[in-house]
Amino acid sequence: MNRENELNARTVLLGCLLCAVAAAATPYVTLKLGQSVDLTMGGMFLAAFALGKQVKGRALAVQLNLIQSMIGMVSGIAFMVVILAAFFYIKALTGRDIGFHPTSWQMFLWLVVSANLGVFMGVLPRSAILKDRKLPWPTSRATLSIAQTLTDPSATESTKSRRDVLTTTTGVAGFLTFLRDGLGVIPSIVGNPLLNMALGLELAALGLGMLVPLSVGLSGLAGTWIIATFGETAARYAALSGVPEAQLGRCLATLDGLSGLSGAPRDASMAFLTASCGKAAEFSGAHSHFKYVVQWMMWPATAMMIAAAVTSVLIPVVQSVLARDAEPEAVPFVSQADETIPTWWTATGLGVSVTLLVWLTTTWFHMPVAEVLLAVAIQPLLIVAGLRVLGITGSGPVSLMANATQFLFGMLWPAQIRANLTAAYISASPQASSENVVPAFWVAQRLGGRFRTLVLAQLIVIPIGALLTPIVFNVLQHTYGIGLNPGQLSAPTGLKIATLAIAMERGLGYLPHGALTASKVGIVLGVLFELLHAVRSKDGHGSRFWFVPIPAALGFALILPPSLNIAIAIGAVIAAVWRKFAPGPEGSFESYAAPLASGLIAGEAVVGSILMPALAMLLELIRR
Repeated sequence: MNRENELNARTVLLGCLLCAVAAAATPYVTLKLGQSVDLTMGGMFLAAFALGKQVKGRALAVQLNLIQSMIGMVSGIAFMVVILAAFFYIKALTGRDIGFHPTSWQMFLWLVVSANLGVFMGVLPRSAILKDRKLPWPTSRATLSIAQTLTDPSATESTKSRRDVLTTTTGVAGFLTFLRDGLGVIPSIVGNPLLNMALGLELAALGLGMLVPLSVGLSGLAGTWIIATFGETAARYAALSGVPEAQLGRCLATLDGLSGLSGAPRDASMAFLTASCGKAAEFSGAHSHFKYVVQWMMWPATAMMIAAAVTSVLIPVVQSVLARDAEPEAVPFVSQADETIPTWWTATGLGVSVTLLVWLTTTWFHMPVAEVLLAVAIQPLLIVAGLRVLGITGSGPVSLMANATQFLFGMLWPAQIRANLTAAYISASPQASSENVVPAFWVAQRLGGRFRTLVLAQLIVIPIGALLTPIVFNVLQHTYGIGLNPGQLSAPTGLKIATLAIAMERGLGYLPHGALTASKVGIVLGVLFELLHAVRSKDGHGSRFWFVPIPAALGFALILPPSLNIAIAIGAVIAAVWRKFAPGPEGSFESYAAPLASGLIAGEAVVGSILMPALAMLLELIRR
């Protein structure tokens, strides 16, 4: 294969087109589910269809790796809508204007610079990370498998069938999304409207569930049970945040007895709640209590996820130290890629990106230079830790690394809420970009190609993601609204980041009653569960304690709407049963599960993020 022709005009044009769709669709899914979803698999199928007539075999596989890495890069940039949502929630939760009003072009430049920094930060540790053969890289293995299948000459009929499943499912999911959101003809079965307990047609969540292990889906279901059991209690305590301990009992008693009162006694109770009991009066009249549940549950959830993430990073380090006498690889690995990346690329890219990031952040957002430099200085450590977690679990801890930065900045500069959120962005954006660099290198080692070409491809599409992300966020905010009321996009990750910034400004005393104790318990459980998962079964495959909840999944379930957790769990069960009855590489599960799940996600994302907002704006113009 002529490697000089890897990144040709046709590949760049197709990659940019697919990246534009991914950048427009990702914010909707991210704001709804609280996490990004992998749209690269669908992109690879479409790219194989478009390029398959001109390119064959390994040459096509290399170009699919390029396009996959381009889509992953813009999806990582689009994930930054969680930071925009965090700034939005600050105003909603506190009623304060903290002076963060960037224009679209300022956000564009900020996203471009920080994403470039992430690319070159990811290039730095590539050698050490890729040499660790103990990392399983589950998502990269899936990417490799799809690329090999799509480019296998003997699998032409199978490839066509999988592509047909993808396109058909995308169309059906998009149509059902329009019926549900546009016409309102597919209602949900609601069990408890106060806590968002509902079973509905959540297609993106269902597809996501089909792509995760059964243990992840069941862990989310465990989180839903916790919300159902303790949610109302947690919601009351969240509504009473800031109420003195001596007054708490009376406020709770008044709030609980409110339903049996009427007339003057009720008016007197409401006056007391309004004057002395935080947001209890607002809580009593709310149609949904879920936002209060999240404001309490996010503390133990965040504590558990951070503790588990740190433990998951330390476990393989300790294991590698203890296993110094481990047997060498039976078959030495030989890379198929040209791994050369000029040193001056990395040095120049880092120097220019850091300089511009410091200048933009200090000039536009008035963050002191020392604070910006500290946020940049800790990036290598966070990125290495994040890449290891990604390599082990298949899920990158972007928001957790942002939370870790927030804790550090909150301890050093507790009164600077805008700087705290800005530091979270400086941490999260390069983290998200770096998590698309090394996995693409891993695939290239097994398919061929050049590392420098992958870097160039990612740099080319960064402006696409940076341009569309703030635009799409504004459209979604206008169309659906950002918040925890029914019909709004909950942006749970943004809420988690915003609430942490508020707490680090006001001190731990701001936490709702019982949340600090629950957070300590969450830390213990996060460490314990992660340690139990590290104990391998006797045959060496899987954990001996497979039934223990996964901390990251359980923690996230506590801040996701239960309706989404239920749909994810259903998807995971469907995938597990399907895999059980159609096992092996020749089974229908291996052939059709990934394109089916990707179609469910892509169909809802495209209609919900692009077509529905466009239709809403068109109707508004017609009314005018």
